[in-house]
Amino acid sequence: MAAWTREAIEALGPVTDVPTVARIFDVNKDTVYAAIRRGEWTATRVLTLGRKIKIPTRDLVALLYGPETALAPSYSEAEHHCASGHETPSSEAITSHTQCGCTPADSGVVHQLRGA
Repeated sequence: MAAWTREAIEALGPVTDVPTVARIFDVNKDTVYAAIRRGEWTATRVLTLGRKIKIPTRDLVALLYGPETALAPSYSEAEHHCASGHETPSSEAITSHTQCGCTPADSGVVHQLRGA
């Protein structure tokens, strides 16, 4: 790939591998692996899943294009109130999720299951 655009990085999915990250930064993959092993890789978060190493693409977008563009929601509250399916009546707008009692899907809140 000639140039890595924001759209191309986002199209990789939620995470990508180290060789792809190395291609994005135009460095050798061994350089990135070595920096991660030594604990010197601070550009992004590093997710280790057993022997596999994954890098969040959101971190790459934030690093290359600024955090405000990487963290912007992909939908507006007027179009879709929340991921749990609560619809906003057109005559009365709900301005926050606290008014309906739901939790946005991207809030990072994890609820323990009953009986667990």
